[in-house]
Amino acid sequence: MTANKNMQEDIIKFQQLQQQLQALMVQKQTIQSQISEIENALTELDTYKDDKVFEVIGNVMIKKDKNNIILSLKDKKELLNLRVSTIDKQIEKLNENSKKLQEKFSTYVDTNDKNKV
Repeated sequence: MTANKNMQEDIIKFQQLQQQLQALMVQKQTIQSQISEIENALTELDTYKDDKVFEVIGNVMIKKDKNNIILSLKDKKELLNLRVSTIDKQIEKLNENSKKLQEKFSTYVDTNDKNKV
């Protein structure tokens, strides 16, 4: 009976891992979308000839130096890329744990099949 209980606990762990993986994938997709928006803004700023541009902060548009905005966007992009890298490592670790549990499930099945014979 303890093997059955261990299997149930492992199934719960596996489901939790899958939920964590799904949450990380959503976070990664959101961040990649933000990176894409920053890249589009940087492209637009490259074509803009004026030294002053408007930045939207809340409900207000503020005129700022174009170079400062570019630096700020590049910094944000760098931080977001770092976050994506961290999420990728977390996803890799969760996938490894998930694979170990799947292998464990196959041993449960093998043991169960042998007990039936």
